[in-house]
Amino acid sequence: MGTTAVAIVGGGVAGLSAAHELAERGFSVDVVEARGAPGGKARSQYMAGTGSGGRRDLPGEHGFRFFPAFYRHVIDTMARIPDGRGSVADHLRAAPEAGVAMADGGPVARFLRCRPASLREWMDSFTFGFGRLGFAAGDALRFAWRVLRYYSSCARRRLEQYESMSWWDFLGGDRYSPTFQRHLLAVPRTMVAMDPRHGSARTVGDVSMQLLADHAGDGARADRLLCGPTSEKWIDPWRRHLEALGVRFHMGCAARAIHVRGGAIESIELDDGRSARADQFVLALPLEALRPLVGEELAALDPDLARLRALPRSRFARLTSWMSGIQFYLRRDVPVVRGHLLFPDAPWALTCVSQAQFWRGDGPLETRYGDGSVRGLISVDISDFDTPGTFVRRRARDCSPAEIASEVWQQLRAALRSRRGALLTDDDLVTWHLDDDLEARPGGGMRSLTPLLVHPPGSWHERPEAVTRVPNLTLAGDHVRTHTNIASMEGANESARRAVNGILDRCDSAAPRCAVWPLVEPALFDRAKQMDERLLAVERAGRHLLDLLPTGDRVLAALTGAPAPATR
Repeated sequence: MGTTAVAIVGGGVAGLSAAHELAERGFSVDVVEARGAPGGKARSQYMAGTGSGGRRDLPGEHGFRFFPAFYRHVIDTMARIPDGRGSVADHLRAAPEAGVAMADGGPVARFLRCRPASLREWMDSFTFGFGRLGFAAGDALRFAWRVLRYYSSCARRRLEQYESMSWWDFLGGDRYSPTFQRHLLAVPRTMVAMDPRHGSARTVGDVSMQLLADHAGDGARADRLLCGPTSEKWIDPWRRHLEALGVRFHMGCAARAIHVRGGAIESIELDDGRSARADQFVLALPLEALRPLVGEELAALDPDLARLRALPRSRFARLTSWMSGIQFYLRRDVPVVRGHLLFPDAPWALTCVSQAQFWRGDGPLETRYGDGSVRGLISVDISDFDTPGTFVRRRARDCSPAEIASEVWQQLRAALRSRRGALLTDDDLVTWHLDDDLEARPGGGMRSLTPLLVHPPGSWHERPEAVTRVPNLTLAGDHVRTHTNIASMEGANESARRAVNGILDRCDSAAPRCAVWPLVEPALFDRAKQMDERLLAVERAGRHLLDLLPTGDRVLAALTGAPAPATR
């Protein structure tokens, strides 16, 4: 029996991950990618013509890359990509601090990570952190109580009940003060580009619980960033390694149509006139690129694909949203905080990282990029394109690139202050770079070429599995059902592993299966989840165990197994 040939359509993180796993197991692999370079949304975007004197062009990004502790799959893959004397995973740097900057220009609130030793300390961390942000104690306690409810809910309850409601409804968002409501709306959007009023409580809740647990870590692994541009430190070494394993790349080729014959895929027609033929096919495409390729013949072979094809346009539009980045290149380095900085009340839901402090291992920025004048780099993610700005007073999607840059820069300037005054001035700004995947419309406004998958209530049931009923087709991408269940590099990598495992099963391969890990939450809630599972099995009303217990110390004792306080 000859070597099984696999054609992978899509050279983003999902496609590269699938190619990696297959090539290591001896498969013949071809990767077809519409762009001129691999990496998808993770690739770096260099500003042509900005480098001089032997320096590279200034590096831009779709958005900054960050690697929280729960990213097990993608970091496992990075550890298997050699680069010099180590691996690509060695290019990760700890971000031991986080910060919050408010639009009123008060001093940035910094938070060092520390691991709570008990559930009581975990609860106390909420009131301490929220107190520093000026929240009322009632809001902090109500929010902490809802988080406690989520942590103590079993997986079945999350799927059967929380998947069908919004995160806002789960939290009881209307019961908080107006100030706290603004934070509830903004913070999930800065992390996962989802409006909590419309995002599934199960999706936003699962990821929020991971991020909360990460932020309570020791700082070494809780949050990590690359020590340079993504393509230089990850994507380019990855491609070199895959080519050394025998993977063949076909760049600048987009899939145009899928041809079906005899109940399986015969070939995939490319826009350059060629056809991709293989024993097995992996469609590692984002949702908006996958859907047009699902024709009637293909949809007839798999109900998940048929459901995707038949999805009403209005419902399909609700599955995606925009999240893009802009970089500001500065004449001086402005570190601000040693990690991520959130702007909870910024109308465009901004998050940023001052990157030069993490890139110093290869020398100062001015010696490596641009014309020698750039010493600092602030990378900003924009997560809300539908709320009018403070200064331009229009939605980001309706602005020109220059107007987007002006609004974001002014939002940064207004919020970034210390006790000594403003941290940024207009004289600091050399130039800026807006995500190449945001395209200016001829009539005005913007169009996103790479919208992100979001997760409205019930959307889990509309998304496909990695292994389809088509005998030679698997799917990879962050729209595929995974444990990660969020639009991310981690979800893309996990989906690729599931797709490869499906191919291995179909080929009766003796090669080891790809590791797939579930999300892990703090063990101190395990007993509560077990109790909730039993309660859900017998409680027709579906009440949670917290609904049946008194509040205060007795609840904490019941959840942790500690002795209950004496009754007077």
